[in-house]
Amino acid sequence: MGPVKEACEEPKRRSTQGCPKNARPRTLRELTMADLAFVVTTIAVFALVVLVAKGVAKL
Repeated sequence: MGPVKEACEEPKRRSTQGCPKNARPRTLRELTMADLAFVVTTIAVFALVVLVAKGVAKL
């Protein structure tokens, strides 16, 4: 099993609640899109902070 599989798939990492029967492993594309969304959101937040800082500096 690769690192891309959900924790449900590996018995040693199984949670106490168990996994639903319809749980499926996440694909590499889903994980990549989640990472990309995180990076884009982080950049947008820092850009907003920079704009606010420039606006405050002009006061």
